[in-house]
Amino acid sequence: MAEKIKTNWRPAKKARADIFRDIERLADRFQDAIYHYDLESRNFLFLNKAFREIFRLPAKAGRRVSAEKVMPNIHPDDRDTVLNAICQSIEVGLSKGEVQYRVAYPDGTIRWLQDRWIVLRDRKDGQPLSLEGVIRDNTEMRIADTQLIQSREKALIGSYIVQDGKFRYVNPEFVRITGFSENELMGTDPMDLVHEDYRDYVRQNAVSMLKGYSDTPYVFCVRDKNGQTHWVLETVTPVAHDGRRAVLGYFMDISELRRMQGNLSALGLMIGTISHSLKGCLTGLDASLYLIETGFYRNKPARIEEGIDVTKLMIDRIRKLVLDILYYSKERELKLENLEVWRFAKDLAESMEARIRAANIAFETDFSKKIGKFRVDNDILRPALINILENAMEACIEDQRSIEHRIRFCAHGDADQVVLEISDNGPGMDDDQIHRIFQLFYSSKGTKGTGIGLFVTRKVIRQHGGCVTVESKPGHGARFVITLPRHMVAAALPLNVQQTN
Repeated sequence: MAEKIKTNWRPAKKARADIFRDIERLADRFQDAIYHYDLESRNFLFLNKAFREIFRLPAKAGRRVSAEKVMPNIHPDDRDTVLNAICQSIEVGLSKGEVQYRVAYPDGTIRWLQDRWIVLRDRKDGQPLSLEGVIRDNTEMRIADTQLIQSREKALIGSYIVQDGKFRYVNPEFVRITGFSENELMGTDPMDLVHEDYRDYVRQNAVSMLKGYSDTPYVFCVRDKNGQTHWVLETVTPVAHDGRRAVLGYFMDISELRRMQGNLSALGLMIGTISHSLKGCLTGLDASLYLIETGFYRNKPARIEEGIDVTKLMIDRIRKLVLDILYYSKERELKLENLEVWRFAKDLAESMEARIRAANIAFETDFSKKIGKFRVDNDILRPALINILENAMEACIEDQRSIEHRIRFCAHGDADQVVLEISDNGPGMDDDQIHRIFQLFYSSKGTKGTGIGLFVTRKVIRQHGGCVTVESKPGHGARFVITLPRHMVAAALPLNVQQTN
């Protein structure tokens, strides 16, 4: 009987050994490190090839290695972290644990590891016996994450992470665009930055992109900390942040691009408008030359005189067009000087009086020598106000009603400001014309106007720190009120203003 038992035992033992060797070979094929650590003996009773490679253990070390040979390879700054994680999982009765740490090699190389284990306990008393774990080398992932973080920090595009409707991460460029600090943004609702007119639009586009229905970036307006608006181009994508679903957004400030697009559009419109105006002037010059030429040949002085008048009118239109373009295209620095208000108004009125009266329009003025002085740039304020007077004159000329047309120019003021008023009894304007009259390239005169004059006029008045308003109704003329400060405050002046006494 004993002989029979002995014969049967040997094959069973051999079979178990073969199975164990097969398990070892299979474990050595794993890319992750595998181990079995006995808590009582403080020895690793089993470890695979990947484990030996990570901790630089010699092949002759076998499958049984003491903890003292492994621990020195763990980075000195992480050893207490590892021991605390193991002790915590053992002492509080947990069934598993995990920890991240580094191993450091003599040549300075560092590898990042993710160590996860289960705690095997005695079935009777629950005492911990051993740990069985898997160690994954996360070095490449860690490097990639670090590079990604660095790229976000140095990127010229703003980026952020939103989780549960709150900011969880913002990069420096996002902070720069919005004007808020990182601490001010963390934990706040990102929709607070979005202009109120675009919030529904942003929600719809963000949801569409997150669900994969759209991959087209969307453009909208945000307000920075100072209340200034920025045009931004945004894309969003779902990501995991701290193991939970979140949204990663990329945020590019395209305000300058929008301004450039607007300038290019304005430039194209300006070229078209100017070309059309010049074409009209050239047609007028052709007509004037024809009148002059036929007047000479036919000895008709009246026709020659008419041709000369038309030529003067066309030259005047071209001159005005060129000056308006120059004022529009170049930000001119103010050259301020102290002027008597009544003298400034008188000179302005005299420069226009002959033309207005020649058009059979009454011209009334009202300004006193007691109005005092104001500080202005005469060279650009004077032609700016002439634009208004010319508009009033042309409006009266175009009015088909049989009435006595008149233009009134008056000036008055108080201790702080000067008010200039120019009014006419021409055809007037409706509300739409009033709202658009100062817009660039808008003209109520159709093909006869460039739409630049009044735009430049308001620009000059604002540059002086003043304002211009219009009161008008169809059939009841128009009244322009220009309010200017006697002494400009510093905020109204452009940088590096050149002043003269």
